[in-house]
Amino acid sequence: MIRMMLKSKKLLVLFVFCVINTALSQKEIGIEEPGVKAIATVNKKTIMLRWGVNTPSAWKKANKYGFLIERKTIVSNNEILNEPIVKKLNTIPLKPKPMMEWKEFTQKNTNAAIAAQALYGDNFDVEMNNSGNGILSILNQAQVLEQRFIFAMYAADQDFEVAKFSGLAFVDTTVKEGERYLYTIKVAEAKEKSTIKHGGVYLGLSDQKQLPKPKEFVGVFKDKTVLLSWNYAIVKRFYTNYILEKSEDLGKTYTPLTSTPIANLGERDVNPSNRMMYVDSLFQNNKTYQYRIKGISPFGIEGPYSKIVSGKGITPLIHNPFITENKYLDDGTVMLQWEFPNEGLNTLKGFEIVRADEPKGRYLSINAEVNKSTRSIKLDNLQAINYYKVIAIGTDGTKRESFPKMIQPDDSTPPAIPTEITGKVDTLGVVRLNWKLNTEVDFLGYRVFRANLKEDEFTQITFKPIPINTIVDTINIKTLNKKIYYKIQAVDKRYNPSKFSNILELKRPDIVPPTQPVFSSFNVNKNKVELTWINSSSKDAKNTLLYRKERGSELPWELLATITIPNDKYTDSKTEVGKQYLYTILTVDDSGLESEPVTPLKVKISDNLPKPEINKFEAFANREEKFVNLNWKYTAKNVDEFILYRGQEGVQPTMYKIFDKSTTKFKDKDLLINTNYEYLLQAVFASGAKSPIKKIEINY
Repeated sequence: MIRMMLKSKKLLVLFVFCVINTALSQKEIGIEEPGVKAIATVNKKTIMLRWGVNTPSAWKKANKYGFLIERKTIVSNNEILNEPIVKKLNTIPLKPKPMMEWKEFTQKNTNAAIAAQALYGDNFDVEMNNSGNGILSILNQAQVLEQRFIFAMYAADQDFEVAKFSGLAFVDTTVKEGERYLYTIKVAEAKEKSTIKHGGVYLGLSDQKQLPKPKEFVGVFKDKTVLLSWNYAIVKRFYTNYILEKSEDLGKTYTPLTSTPIANLGERDVNPSNRMMYVDSLFQNNKTYQYRIKGISPFGIEGPYSKIVSGKGITPLIHNPFITENKYLDDGTVMLQWEFPNEGLNTLKGFEIVRADEPKGRYLSINAEVNKSTRSIKLDNLQAINYYKVIAIGTDGTKRESFPKMIQPDDSTPPAIPTEITGKVDTLGVVRLNWKLNTEVDFLGYRVFRANLKEDEFTQITFKPIPINTIVDTINIKTLNKKIYYKIQAVDKRYNPSKFSNILELKRPDIVPPTQPVFSSFNVNKNKVELTWINSSSKDAKNTLLYRKERGSELPWELLATITIPNDKYTDSKTEVGKQYLYTILTVDDSGLESEPVTPLKVKISDNLPKPEINKFEAFANREEKFVNLNWKYTAKNVDEFILYRGQEGVQPTMYKIFDKSTTKFKDKDLLINTNYEYLLQAVFASGAKSPIKKIEINY
């Protein structure tokens, strides 16, 4: 029977099930612990109660057993009672009314039809987009209890009478002034221990409050349409739906826009919108329409009207302006002319003139308020190249623009020559150039040129003119060319080039050290060491550094002198007799790079004064014991050692033995019979000086 009653009101759901935003709303079915949720309000000396359950299974059980309402009077005559007065407001549990009692109600109330179908319908199919999708049908059958529960709760939220028919509402008319009550609503389960938590609410007649007006109600009027919106978030705890009304006679009469109140069916759990919107069609433009809105609470109480929104539909701008001509005047300005269709004048508010440097560049406004009757404008302060558009502005705020028009005044004057050019090359070969920026109005940029030799042809290194007065270049520093050359040229927007700047000469960084010098000779004369060398062959060699160190000393090398190339001689006069010195040299180039030092040269400072002869030198042959006995005597001081030379007949004497200064004799046993031997003895002093050689011959 219910299906017959709803045959004309078959459910067509074009939305995904949404969150119903009241205290009874459900966010995720089956997650919360089953329980009753309740709210209440005061209206005309009565207290109205609304409740619901939070899970499909609890709803099914509540429909079977019904609800019991208990009231405890906590405050009387504005004083707290020691013992609350308990009263059961219903002895028979409140359940949904029987199916037959819904018949007349459903024929005039869509929400009642939804609730009745959810409660008693044989089938509860929700079609998606009228498609009859088989997969969705299977899904709906699997979730039929959830669907019934959600729609029953939604319908009760939208209409208080539907809530009463569903056993989800009650009006307490026995309340008194000065009293406050604690209401408890619970499911009348058959079991002693309830499995569904009861709900409650606490209030009295003094809690009566005025419902607020809908906030931020605005309308945006377009071509035969208006977009109405209001801040839903501010008042959503007061209202579940709204009545939107329209007036076409300047507010004398208003009629609702919809046969049923408007509800928010699309709020998202994540990043919900604060506003509700409604689009209304207008019969004609340029006629004043007025709108107002009021909310309806979950108890069916209507709130006050919002402020009135008034406006007219606006015919859109559909025509474009067209630039016809530009005339160059003698004073250097240009007269720009355009046309606009007469049939579009009633939708035209005015014109705007915009300019850019390129046809697809950024256009800037140069005149934003040109009268709609104007068809020409004088342009001054022209650049080398200009692109202009005429923009028509409609009465509805829309804009339609013309094609761009290029205006290029005559110009043959080149920009100023770039000056104050500076640059630097780092050790990686990165060149940074800077120069003074040009100030011409039509200045475009710079071309930068480079060459390895000053007299070579310069090559342009900029792909197109650069607008800034600096550039970074990279060059090869491992080359025989020690310098690099640059020059710069300025270009205006008409591509008139300036003359070239002065040539900037930069030195490439030197990363290759110079070659080594080479000692060629030395001479010791009267305690002075005269050194001669061959200088480095490197072209950028600048100085030769001469270092000295006493042999055996732990002191560091001492810089004796810095000799400017091409000088290649030096005399060291600060020496001491008897000491041995080490000398080395290296080359420094004009970049401060040093060559490796050469292998040290060893020089000993000897005493060149004549020394006395050895006083006595004798030899005796002992043929029986087979040796020659040598002995000598020398009385000079500062003797360091004796050197003995030996030679055979016909053979040049060579060094044979070295004796310390205390030795005065020697037995030579390494002899051949019948051989003539020649012995030579020389004393060596600590200063390096030597005595005359003492010679003796003997036959063995």
